[in-house]
Amino acid sequence: MGVEESIMQITNIQSTFTSISDFILIKQLGQGSFATVYLVRCVKTEALYALKVIKKKLVLQAQELDHTNAELKVLQRITHPFLVSIYGAFQNADSLFLVLDFMPGGELFHHMQKLGSFSERSARILIAQLILALEELHSNNVIMRDLKPENILINNDGYIKITDFGLSKIAQQGIVIGTTFCGTAEYLSPEQLRNDPHGTEIDCWSLGIICFELLFGHHPFYKLEPNQTRREMKQMFTRVLKEQITFPNNNNASMQSMSFIRGCLEKEPKKRLSAKQMKKHPWFAKIDFEKVIRKEYDLEYKPEKHLNAKNVDLLNFDCRFTNQQIDLADIIGNNEEEIHNPEIFEGFKIDSAIVDRPVVKGNKKQQKIVEIESDFDIDVELSM
Repeated sequence: MGVEESIMQITNIQSTFTSISDFILIKQLGQGSFATVYLVRCVKTEALYALKVIKKKLVLQAQELDHTNAELKVLQRITHPFLVSIYGAFQNADSLFLVLDFMPGGELFHHMQKLGSFSERSARILIAQLILALEELHSNNVIMRDLKPENILINNDGYIKITDFGLSKIAQQGIVIGTTFCGTAEYLSPEQLRNDPHGTEIDCWSLGIICFELLFGHHPFYKLEPNQTRREMKQMFTRVLKEQITFPNNNNASMQSMSFIRGCLEKEPKKRLSAKQMKKHPWFAKIDFEKVIRKEYDLEYKPEKHLNAKNVDLLNFDCRFTNQQIDLADIIGNNEEEIHNPEIFEGFKIDSAIVDRPVVKGNKKQQKIVEIESDFDIDVELSM
């Protein structure tokens, strides 16, 4: 049985939402090269979700169609407590829409910047969650390929979910045959830097980097500020390829935690700890992974709560985005425009407001009106 056939046996999540008209837009949460993420409220239930709006034109111009389709495939086919869930995928003439979990704690990156470093207890439970998520992905031959703090979201209870599978790969026997160079520079493994064929081991390397950052507050192979020059980046790559991991003097980390990091940051992929092997490492001897997956641990670190019965507060999100005015016309696009070649965006159904509830204007179909939340004082229920 091939990878595609076996992975198709995973139960798909039933699409709850089929149209942007199911929501009221509240705030912008973030923005990337091809997509913008909004906080939205379900019209019927008032539950909150994250709506990822991807511009078709930009995807096609950058030849990112395969990556866009891959993201939806992973989201639809694999469900796990520590992977973000999808509740709908649809398209109109201009955009693709993904309805995802809203995680009010925002990105792990934000909290790492805020705290500097985490206690060993907090770091260990957080890493345990990542191990379980990677174990699920890897058992289904999915390589994340972009595991980093910006792609790890935190809920109010302190538990995490991995998001953004745009660079993920469903790989035959867990190996990418070829030399596709993708990912984020600071989290690239030696085999990626060498342009070697690579597999699930690259995610385990990235996890090791994140673990080091959580415990010590900086990257293991450089201690520079953001926006490195090309020369500085090249120096970091050289260290990744040639230098062994060292730890800060006078640190309070346990020998077991440092042993775990060394196991994750083995230069040779076959010597590197796999997700399954990580669970058996002595650092996790006192961790019950069944309790972790059931979220039964009361976590030491939780994001500050900014929610109450009548208020939504987004202080865990970058104000450069949350202060942006929502451009409704840009999100909806031209309602009268024909949807060309919708089938190339695999799994994204045509917005049901266009298909089922058209308003006739000439011979064109118009989308149902979408609202913007004008008042922030609302009762809310988080989507979980």
